[in-house]
Amino acid sequence: MNSNEPVIGLALGSGAAKGFAHIGVLKFLDDMGIHPHVIAGTSMGAFVGAAYAAGELERLEEWVRLLDNWKVFSLLDINWTLSGGILGGKKPFRAFFEDFKYTNIEDLPIPFTAVATDLHSGQEIWLREGDLQDAVSASSSIPGLLSAKSLAGRWLVDGAVVNPVPVDVCRAMGATCVIAVDVTEDGAPLLNQQQKQVQTVVSKNAHPDPDEVDTRLAKTRAEAESVAQDSTSVTLSRLLEQGKEQLVQFGAFRSRNRVAAPGMLDTMSQAMDILERRHKRARMVGSPPDVLIMPKVGHIGGMEFSRAAEAVDAGEVEARRLRTWIEDMARNH
Repeated sequence: MNSNEPVIGLALGSGAAKGFAHIGVLKFLDDMGIHPHVIAGTSMGAFVGAAYAAGELERLEEWVRLLDNWKVFSLLDINWTLSGGILGGKKPFRAFFEDFKYTNIEDLPIPFTAVATDLHSGQEIWLREGDLQDAVSASSSIPGLLSAKSLAGRWLVDGAVVNPVPVDVCRAMGATCVIAVDVTEDGAPLLNQQQKQVQTVVSKNAHPDPDEVDTRLAKTRAEAESVAQDSTSVTLSRLLEQGKEQLVQFGAFRSRNRVAAPGMLDTMSQAMDILERRHKRARMVGSPPDVLIMPKVGHIGGMEFSRAAEAVDAGEVEARRLRTWIEDMARNH
């Protein structure tokens, strides 16, 4: 490589299912002729980064585009003892990495680092050699969901706990210009999303507004008074049916302001997102990237792996939108 050319580093952040957007970004960078010289990844960023470094990005895209709810379920190795996490976390990595040409990180054509966290000391661990599948699995072990991984005498969990978007790792690997991909910023809070779902259900059923409910209740009372004056005008059964209708409508009206409790997986995923966003912003102040790509994947839940294809497409769209900026960066470094 010419000494005047920039050493391009690629920092791929965490984000669970949203992280498949990294695939779309990398595809478009390849189309532009921009190929990173070093790669650092955290969690899903490590998964995608390892596939790219091994020359397996196209196969990874084919694999994730086939993911549906049944396929995802078949990859869940439930840990019935619940020791360390709900899932063992071996099957998805074994299903994809077992046919790789490269077994160890140091053998990869592109220098690669997976970021993990030492569960006991809280240290940030950079995995730069050893078994590739084990490194990616450790970097992706979401606390409480996936069991911690034992490597070199340490228990390791998700690198997002300490370094969600590893820009500084790329710098340490020699990068003079860093492209970072962050998939966690473009998202509405979980409760806001659920509130929208409730409002959508209410809208679809065309429930009346509060004033309309009051009007109908007043009409029912008037009819009841009419019955008292003339018992033959309205039958008792009709009144009972009308009363039942009003109760149903009143219940629907109350549901406008009621939000369903989040599930266990959603709670863990959202809590991790909050932690990652706060920590990531502080880290980026000290070590900002030269280009920051943030795919619009807020509509995809962290656990919605069956929507991987949408995430891939969103990553490509956002990289395409920033094409001029990326080209300027490559020329001026």
